[in-house]
Amino acid sequence: MTALILSIFPGIDLLGRAFEQAGLCVVRGPDLITGGDIRTFHAPCGAFAGVIGGPPCQDFSRLNRTPGGYGAEMLREYVRIVTEAQPNWFLFENVLAAPDVRIAGYTQQRFALDLAWFSPFSRRRDFVFGSRHGVRLDPMNGVRGTVAGTCVTGSDARSYAACCEIQGVPGLQLPFFTQAGKKQAIANAVPMALGRYVAGLIAAAVYGAETSASAAASADVPDRRCGCGCGRVVVGQARYHNASCRKRAQRQPKCACGCGTSVSGRARYAGAACRKRAQRARAAAPARAG
Repeated sequence: MTALILSIFPGIDLLGRAFEQAGLCVVRGPDLITGGDIRTFHAPCGAFAGVIGGPPCQDFSRLNRTPGGYGAEMLREYVRIVTEAQPNWFLFENVLAAPDVRIAGYTQQRFALDLAWFSPFSRRRDFVFGSRHGVRLDPMNGVRGTVAGTCVTGSDARSYAACCEIQGVPGLQLPFFTQAGKKQAIANAVPMALGRYVAGLIAAAVYGAETSASAAASADVPDRRCGCGCGRVVVGQARYHNASCRKRAQRQPKCACGCGTSVSGRARYAGAACRKRAQRARAAAPARAG
């Protein structure tokens, strides 16, 4: 793979490192910790195959009782960069309570991953994957093992070395940071286990890095996706991947065509086919008596 990827809001960029390990070339945008400002950055259109990253999450955290407007401003900057760059795909990462990201021209799915599916430590993160060519991922829905502890935080009482172990980068050196700065930087980063997994999903779905067995299996199974919008494959008569997906869908507004698929933002329909279905239904309806 020779695709060029732009990483924005990189911080120490463990997410970008995971994509590099998947064989992609990552260019890092400006960040506050290197004296940069995303608001003055403009990505050249068509130069990048993908854009990855997530704006600061503090304002969206459920633990933050006094959120400001910085998180929303940076979320708009994320949308601006993707809109300017026009990549084939993008990956947005943030906390579970972050608002939906909608970017025109992209088929999108939102799904959660938990570090506890890969390690003894729990950290749930939401990802939004968007594709200009209708590509969809099929993310896992894992099972927790025995949880030994929580995610790393900026005020973590554990040692910096322990925090690095939890995040999947043992021995990471940040020599010009204060001890508090080191912990905050490592806490803000995407754990390597989550980064490697989602980078592998994209490498397989977008660039064909999959086994012949999985390709053969997918050829025999209709590509039906969960009705909650997470993008996971469903089989048989199922509309949702699991009970959590069903509950999530019940909380979301539904497509106006009557198919029952959840929609987000100001969208009335789940897709172009739904819009056409609704138009045909209106055209076929008997005229009302005047």
